[in-house]
Amino acid sequence: MRLTARFPVALLAFVGVVCVVQLAAYHQQSATPVLAAELQSIQLPKPDTTGGMPLMQALAHRQTTRAFADKPLPLQTLSNLLWAAFGVNRPRAVKSGLGRTAPSAMNSQDIELHVVLPQGVYVYDAEPNLLRPVVGGDERAKINPQAAHAAVTIVYVAAVKDDWAQVDTGFIGQNVYLFAASEGLNAWFYALHGQQDAAAVSAALNLPADKRALYAQSVGYSPL
Repeated sequence: MRLTARFPVALLAFVGVVCVVQLAAYHQQSATPVLAAELQSIQLPKPDTTGGMPLMQALAHRQTTRAFADKPLPLQTLSNLLWAAFGVNRPRAVKSGLGRTAPSAMNSQDIELHVVLPQGVYVYDAEPNLLRPVVGGDERAKINPQAAHAAVTIVYVAAVKDDWAQVDTGFIGQNVYLFAASEGLNAWFYALHGQQDAAAVSAALNLPADKRALYAQSVGYSPL
């Protein structure tokens, strides 16, 4: 009788231990970025450079809006957005290489656009107009909880020792703002406040130690 009475208690204790172990493993797994082993590169369509709003009208409509509908951008719109941000717009006539839609100090062109989408994080490769996967899973809320529903968040990444990265990022961010205004999209450029927030974003993007996340910019449809 004693063995029979103790058996359910022992069974419950065993089940409890298993649940605790599984829960701890789940939290450890969720806290670690998932590598993009199962994600494929995304070949973006050729950007449409003929449409859009006239420049003066886009400037008149440029604004910051911190609210987004959880609705993806069409692939063509995403391609147009990233090209407007920091795409290739010409061969360089004086020096070798390619010209970009935003200038950079000493033509370094070293700002990386980490494109955070619902299915994962990609790096924008401007010359082939391609998104290369780096992290799997939805990391949008880790970048900024207020932008968890944005169609896309661009995180601007630079080398730790890049002294001009702040200025170069500003050029690109303004391009994104003007494109969003032209397309009737909401946009929000924001700093990653404090070392703790920046470190969390760097971890979410799986950045190496010699690179840092500087700013982020979320773009998407209005929730209204």
